[in-house]
Amino acid sequence: MKLSKLGEFGLIKKLQKKFPCISSDVLTGIGDDAAVLNVPDKNILVTSDMLIEGVHFDLTYTTFYQLGHKFLAVNISDILAMGGNPKHFLVSLGIPENCDADNIYDLYSGIHHISGKFGITIVGGDTCASKQGLVLNGTLIGNAAGRAITRSGAQEGDGIFVTDTLGDSAMGLFLLMHMKKQIRSCKSRNTRVNVLGKTLACRDVLSLAYKHQLPQPAPLKNTKSVTSMIDISDGLLADLGHICDESKTGAVIYKEKIPLSGELLSVAKKLGRDPVDFALKGGEDYVLLFTAPMNYRTPAYRIGEIIKKGRYIIDGSGRKTRFKAEGYEHFK
Repeated sequence: MKLSKLGEFGLIKKLQKKFPCISSDVLTGIGDDAAVLNVPDKNILVTSDMLIEGVHFDLTYTTFYQLGHKFLAVNISDILAMGGNPKHFLVSLGIPENCDADNIYDLYSGIHHISGKFGITIVGGDTCASKQGLVLNGTLIGNAAGRAITRSGAQEGDGIFVTDTLGDSAMGLFLLMHMKKQIRSCKSRNTRVNVLGKTLACRDVLSLAYKHQLPQPAPLKNTKSVTSMIDISDGLLADLGHICDESKTGAVIYKEKIPLSGELLSVAKKLGRDPVDFALKGGEDYVLLFTAPMNYRTPAYRIGEIIKKGRYIIDGSGRKTRFKAEGYEHFK
């Protein structure tokens, strides 16, 4: 079967069946945000993410510093999604022969800055030549502070929560793709720029672009009552779909409760775009999506609830429509 028909998630499910957890040291294997390994008195978390030029990033509008920051940030987000603490990072690079050494130093500067914020140590990796553009592969090791939180624990009656606004990164990417090098003309947040024939405030453009280029993953501080969790990398609908699949439940989302930033609302209105569509399907927000009892005390936004079966969005008028797990998926 062609990968274009099977899709990324179909491939992952086949690999889950081919490589089941047969070792007592492996508590959670293929299919979650990070593997959970059992060592004396501690659960080790291991995750790996790859960024490929032309697929995950475009150096026309991404600096090497921003790329280094995002490279580690997406790995950190996976560890945080398991309720863990990131500790040690291995960096493997495939570098084109014509790449300037200063660019790689800038890349590592971006890695170094965010690693310092989280107390992460760079402990090794690998480098080799690449004939097909820049390739980055990172492996981040962490530990679970107590139990590891998986995608499979959601229960009927739980609330569905997100830790920050959604859709900013997707709109940021949309703007970057249509502006290319023009983003550099936004030298001051008080100036304006023309995008697709519309005049936008640079402060809004830069805020949204930075959400895409420099994601800021943050841990959920109180996870005692959390039943399941995932980071939003592929889009709210797709990632909530993963929780429903693994927990064998359904879900209801209230459209009016999805948190949207003022910048997204302003830019979407001027461009004639639906901001909620960016929030539902855009991805790369790297905020946490989790389930917990309805009375769970948290500053996060409650956007819905877990039900026995079915997946629905309810709008402000009370109209209920089914949703599919739409979002970004490799090979499709």
